[in-house]
Amino acid sequence: MVKKLEWINILKGLGIMMVVYAHMTSGFVRDFFFLFHMPLFFIIAGYLFRPNADPGAYLRRKSLHLLVPYGFFMVLLYTPTLYQALGDETSLSSALLAMVLGGRDLISGLSPFWFVTCFWATQQLVNVLLTRLSLRATGSVMLGMLGLAAVNQYFFRELWLVGNLNVVLMAAPCFYLGYLLAHYRIDVERPRVLLLSAGGSVLAMWCVHAHPHFTMDMKYADYGIPVLSLLAAFAVTLVLMALSHQLARIPVVARTVGLVGEASMVIMFVHLSIQVTLDHHDMLEALAPRWGLMMALPVLLYLLVRHNGWTRLLCLGDPAVLYKRRARRREQRQKDPALASGWS
Repeated sequence: MVKKLEWINILKGLGIMMVVYAHMTSGFVRDFFFLFHMPLFFIIAGYLFRPNADPGAYLRRKSLHLLVPYGFFMVLLYTPTLYQALGDETSLSSALLAMVLGGRDLISGLSPFWFVTCFWATQQLVNVLLTRLSLRATGSVMLGMLGLAAVNQYFFRELWLVGNLNVVLMAAPCFYLGYLLAHYRIDVERPRVLLLSAGGSVLAMWCVHAHPHFTMDMKYADYGIPVLSLLAAFAVTLVLMALSHQLARIPVVARTVGLVGEASMVIMFVHLSIQVTLDHHDMLEALAPRWGLMMALPVLLYLLVRHNGWTRLLCLGDPAVLYKRRARRREQRQKDPALASGWS
């Protein structure tokens, strides 16, 4: 029996490998990966999601998990740009404004950061909907959001919100599809499901090859062909889910690809900055070794930071160190009444 976390980490590992590769190249493979590599992560999150009736607690927990690493890596990776802008008031103002606005204003090495703010907002929105509305009513909201996403895509493509929050119009339906998978306990390895999803994936490949506008680029509100591109991305994700179940049964693959999945957040934050640095110094132009380096260095960073409570908080959004400090303070207050009265 394969544990859920094992195959989920493998699925995330496969997904982030494709993200990195798609950011390095062009052509059919890049376009095919772009069709589903971002929807995949929203679908995974929806699959794992459980509604929280306390929206305040959910907001605090997810803000620590996502926005703390977002801010840390933003400052870390944007410092050279800010340093270069010193002395030029216009350049410095533009750089600081980009940090505040996020979303499409973040380019070059920070280009993937839009995902985090969009992901955070998607989680909060879907949690509010599912704790206040029925599953069917929430589905109706999702259909409305898909309609608004199409309006954004075809009529107001240049319109975007702070943190790319407009992309929530497409991200939330992806998230909801993942939630439905778990809610209805769809077995992705069931022959009928696998046959349909595999057929849909093959058809998706043909559509991407035949129709350049079938793929997606969610950051820029390019959602492909309305509904059809989303269904194609969902079909490919189902196939990758089934593949991940099988790979989880191979110990070596489960450990290596699973580790990549565990490190996927760090890889997302860091990989394009590595590419920008390699381009700047004209280093390692061959595709395979460059891809390997862009995967390996963030994984090594993940292995380094996960052993310390504060670096886990800053880089991974793990608040355990804060909870431990709070518990120690509570114990001290209980042992020392005078200290307790001073805190009250």
